[in-house]
Amino acid sequence: MEARLNARPCLRAAIIAGFLLFAPRLAADDLCGATILADLKLDSDLSCPGDGLFVGADNVKINLNGHTIAGSGMGVGITLRARHDVVIHGGTITDFVTGIFVSNSSGVVVKENRLTRNREAVFLIASSGNVVKGNIAWQNLLRGIMIRPNASGVVSTQNLVVENTLTANPSGILLFAQPGNILKENLIAESTVAGIDLTGGGSAGNVMKENILTANAAGIKFGPGWTGNRIVENSFQMNTCGVQGTADDNTFKENVFSSNGSDSCF
Repeated sequence: MEARLNARPCLRAAIIAGFLLFAPRLAADDLCGATILADLKLDSDLSCPGDGLFVGADNVKINLNGHTIAGSGMGVGITLRARHDVVIHGGTITDFVTGIFVSNSSGVVVKENRLTRNREAVFLIASSGNVVKGNIAWQNLLRGIMIRPNASGVVSTQNLVVENTLTANPSGILLFAQPGNILKENLIAESTVAGIDLTGGGSAGNVMKENILTANAAGIKFGPGWTGNRIVENSFQMNTCGVQGTADDNTFKENVFSSNGSDSCF
């Protein structure tokens, strides 16, 4: 595996100026709990009893290379805190509390991963200017993708959530009182709470565009206080309720409603 790690002492002793010198090959699972400081390309699966990987530097690419990071129902698959310009792509993350946790970070790209049986697949908190693209998240316990502020009120804004397939998660995408995000071209199906769940006291300036929302309990669920958002060119198909809650003070344009139990309900 190509990486510089802040991990076990035996590995640190074998790394000099970024080069691995004649160290014995580590078992793949020895990476569990490691802090990654440079580009990493997995060459085997990981099975981690607690946390998976921590990203400890900016401008790092994590290439899962088709492999799986599997947990035991605890910890986080990949954690980023106060990191910038990181890419995570190309593998499966399963059976953690959170699959990928992004805190106080920007310029992070999470793309083309598969995430299942976590509490939530991808969690952005107090993080702005990130991209979550082309992932498949299914049968997570609570949420596919969650975006929210931290306890100090630092918001998550200007994030792009695009071209993801989110199936059989209670909430496909949950926005918790966050402004100015774009949710675009996602396929969200079989959510038992809502495809897009807007909660947490309300916010404005979000754009929900060209999403396909099908067979959900609600296509989009509006909690109190959500005003000044744009809902444009979405397809609401076969949902129990197309749009749930008070949504009058938002802009709806060129959406298509078909075969819902009710197009709108309260």
